[in-house]
Amino acid sequence: MGLGELATNLTPIEALVAVVGVLVSLSVASERLVEIIKGIFPFLNQQNTDEKKEGWRKAILQAMAVCSGIATAMLARPALADMLPGAWTSFPAIFALGFLASGGSGLWNAVLSYVLNVKNMKKEEVKERQKKNLAS
Repeated sequence: MGLGELATNLTPIEALVAVVGVLVSLSVASERLVEIIKGIFPFLNQQNTDEKKEGWRKAILQAMAVCSGIATAMLARPALADMLPGAWTSFPAIFALGFLASGGSGLWNAVLSYVLNVKNMKKEEVKERQKKNLAS
């Protein structure tokens, strides 16, 4: 069974875990791309004491992060088609994944840990129900 077949047989929580896991990966790749660009243009890597110039620098970095996230998602699209449920592989969905990936891997790592905790709680809930049903 291929990854694409597995993606279609996921429970909603498992599908959410898969999507968030992909977002973490895209975020890390996107952040690396931004860091490479910052290395090429040193003024982007240094804070500015002038508030107006610093504001522009931050805005440029945010725009770069969004563009980087979208570019990374577009480049990863063939691989994503095998890992995600079908609806998540359309052009608008890939664009949205890229936009969401620009939020940074720290954000998505935190979201992933919350989602995994929910998944584990659901598993425990099912185990408790099974124990109660066996005891009855």
